[in-house]
Amino acid sequence: MKLFFGLMMIFGLLFCTSATTFAKPKKQMKFKIRIENISTGEQTNASGTKYPFALSPGMYVVSEKEMPLFTVGKKAALGIEMQAEDGNPMLLADSLGTKVGNARLGIFNTPVGANMPAPILPGGAFEFEVEAIEGQKLTLTTMFGQSNDLFYAPSKAINLFEKGEAISSDITDKLMLWDAGTEVNEEPGTGANQAPRQKMANMGMVEKGVVKLVADSFTYPETKSVLKVTVTPVN
Repeated sequence: MKLFFGLMMIFGLLFCTSATTFAKPKKQMKFKIRIENISTGEQTNASGTKYPFALSPGMYVVSEKEMPLFTVGKKAALGIEMQAEDGNPMLLADSLGTKVGNARLGIFNTPVGANMPAPILPGGAFEFEVEAIEGQKLTLTTMFGQSNDLFYAPSKAINLFEKGEAISSDITDKLMLWDAGTEVNEEPGTGANQAPRQKMANMGMVEKGVVKLVADSFTYPETKSVLKVTVTPVN
C-alpha cells in the first residue's frame, strides 16, 4: 500500500511539472498610444461662432479587468467630474491607484514637442507608451475642451491583443462623447463657464444629472473628424 501511494505521489509530481513546463506563456508587448487632434481650422457652432477644437490632458488604465472609469446612468464620481469639467485627470488617477492591483495606469498631459502640460490644439498630439500582457485591455479619457462637462472615453475597455496577437490599429471608433451630468451644458466654444473662458475651476451651474452619451440641443463635431487614437506595438 505504501508503495502504491508513493508511486501516485511521484506520478502527481511529474504531471504537475509537465503541465508547468508546457504551459504556454502569455505574450508581452510595449504599445505606443497616440491621441491626435486632427481638426482643421476652426469649428463653427450653431450660432456661427468659430472656436478651435481642443483636447485636455487625460489618463489611461491597462488591466485584465474592465476597470470602468464611470458607470452609465449613475452620478459621476468626483474624479470624472474634474476630468470632464476642468480637464484635470489627477484625482481620477489617484482614486484608481488604490484599486488597480497589477494593472498599469498613468496620465498624459504634455503635448508631443512641448515641455510642459497643456491641452492639444489642432495638429497637436499626446503620446505615451505602456507595457501589457496578453489578456489586458486599455481604457482612457480626455475632455472635450470647449465644453462644460463632456469627455471622450470608450464604452468598455479595448482589447490590446486579438487571437493572441498584439493589435496595431486605429481605435478612434471605440471612443464616445459622454456628458458627465455635473454641469449644465452651454453651446460649445462660447460658454462663459467652459474651461477656456471660466475664471476658475469648477464654475458653472450644477446639473445633478448622470453620466450618459451627450444628447442636447447643441451641435458637436463628428468624433472621427477631429480626433484620432492609434495603438502601435513598439517591440
